[in-house]
Amino acid sequence: MQRQATGMAMQQRGRLLAIALFAVLLLTGSLAQALTIRVTGASGSGGDAFVSALSRELGTAHRVVVAEDGPTPALVVALHEGALQESRRSGVPLLAVLPESGSADLLTAEGALYWAPSWTDQLRLAHRIFPSLRRVGVLLDNERDLPRARALREQARHLNLEVLIREADPERLVRHVAELASVSDVIIAPADSQLFTRNNLKPVLLAAYRQNRVFIGPTPAVVRAGALASLYVTPETLAAEVAGRIRRWQQDGNWGVASRISRFDVITNPQVARSLGLKLPDTEQLTKQLRAEDSISWP
Repeated sequence: MQRQATGMAMQQRGRLLAIALFAVLLLTGSLAQALTIRVTGASGSGGDAFVSALSRELGTAHRVVVAEDGPTPALVVALHEGALQESRRSGVPLLAVLPESGSADLLTAEGALYWAPSWTDQLRLAHRIFPSLRRVGVLLDNERDLPRARALREQARHLNLEVLIREADPERLVRHVAELASVSDVIIAPADSQLFTRNNLKPVLLAAYRQNRVFIGPTPAVVRAGALASLYVTPETLAAEVAGRIRRWQQDGNWGVASRISRFDVITNPQVARSLGLKLPDTEQLTKQLRAEDSISWP
């Protein structure tokens, strides 16, 4: 009888220990249901890379999905303006990840993170590549950008640079580029520029290169097509910033102040540099130098 009682007591203690362990696991999130986060607007290899990087950043306590079907997510991350309306249908907290401020009207409770390099950062990149730079042409595709261009002029004065602004008409883009190239040392196109298409990209770049002028920006795709250099944000960097906002929302219930990412990488086109007889600085060293400087969030 004593042995039987002892055995029953040990079984009871074992059950209590198992219940206690289960409760601890629940509290630590090991067995808790993963928080579902839906990403809208993810497309192409860049979108896939971002989703994978965000999953790694958040870990197993979060489930990152792109499909619209399934249970209602805890929150939504919209990767471009066109995905905002779709994202709002779920009625859950929303973080808009957009190239520039002002590119979309956001609701009061919506968070915002901007990923495009500021114009000043692209200007500093041009100055690092060409220390003797004096005149920089800025190509605009929207007159609402004029206040930013004027602010860029003020920033440029600190670098002893003159900024020349050209509002470009898409119908006469090649001509406008040629005119701007004739009076500038380098042309900068903002990262959110909508001027470039598959049909006009080659003649636009040729219009600049005929006068031995180069483009800085706007995106890695344009650099690969023939621009000289640009700043850009990697999917991994973007995912780390978004993950930080998500953790803040979980902890405080708000997204924090809208801001721009400041950690950029540099991409260059060595083939273009060789064809123009230019010697580019080492890309890795150039990236380190720019990161060591204070990034300017606006313009």
